[in-house]
Amino acid sequence: MLFKKSLEMIFLQKIAYPFEVIVVDSSSTDDTLDFVRKHPIRLFRISEEEFSFGPTRDYAFEKAEGEYIVTLSQDVVPANESWLENLVRPIINGMCDVVQGKIIVPECKDIFFWEKKGLFYFTSEGKDFIKKHSNVGLSCCSLCIKKEAWLKTRFGNAPMCEDKAIQKKLTEGNYRIIASEASVAYHGHEYNLKSLRKRCENEGLGWRYAGVTYRFSDLIKDLFPKKTMYKVLIQGLLNGEIRSVTEALFLFIRPVYLFKGNRLNTTYKR
Repeated sequence: MLFKKSLEMIFLQKIAYPFEVIVVDSSSTDDTLDFVRKHPIRLFRISEEEFSFGPTRDYAFEKAEGEYIVTLSQDVVPANESWLENLVRPIINGMCDVVQGKIIVPECKDIFFWEKKGLFYFTSEGKDFIKKHSNVGLSCCSLCIKKEAWLKTRFGNAPMCEDKAIQKKLTEGNYRIIASEASVAYHGHEYNLKSLRKRCENEGLGWRYAGVTYRFSDLIKDLFPKKTMYKVLIQGLLNGEIRSVTEALFLFIRPVYLFKGNRLNTTYKR
C-alpha cells in the first residue's frame, strides 16, 4: 500500500527541525486508520461527500501549526531520507516562498504507458499557463509553501487542479516559486478506460478554476499531435509496452475528455 510506504518514509526523514504530520481521512473503510493511529500523527476525518481537493487542502493547512507547510499526496513516496530537507531548505534560506519537489515515475510494469514515457500531459491546456506563472508546473503531489503565503492565497473551491488555482494567485501576488531537483519522490498511476476518462474530465474542470479555457481549436490541434507522439505509439504497440485499449487510444481520449470537462462539466466526477 503506497500510503503506508509514504508514511514510513516520512518518519525516516533526516532533518534538523521538528515537524508534525497531519492526515485528513475521507471515510476510509480498510485498515488505513489503524495504521495511522500507530504513528504520531494528527488525524482529522471528513465524510467522502465533503472531500474536494481545494477545500480539503485548505482544511488540512488550517490545522498545521508550523511556519512552513509541506503537502504530499497519499500515493506519493519520498525517494530517500533527504526528501524533506531538500524541499524546505530553499525557503528556510530565503530563496523563495514555494518549492516544487521533483516527481519521478517509479519502475513498475503496471504504471500507465504514457506516464512512463513522460508524455501524459501532451495536451496544450497548461503550456501558456506555466510560462506565464513562473515556468514551474506546481503540483500538490510534493511541495512546500510558507504558511504566510498560503494564508494570503489559499486553494479555494477548486475541485481539482487546486495547485494551479493557487499558483495563479501566488504569481499574481509576486510570491517566488522554484523547483527543487534534489527533493525527489515517486508517483505514478494505473488507468482503465473509466478512470482515465474521469481523470481527464476532472482535470479539464480544474483548469477552468485556474482561469484556463480549453478551446475547440485546442482540442482539434491536440487530436493531431507531433509525429513523434505517433512514433511512440507505434513503437509501444510493436514492442508490447502498450498493453490495453486505453493506452492505445490515449492520444484521442485525453483531449476529448479534457475538453468535455473544461467546457461542459459543472461538478467533479467521483
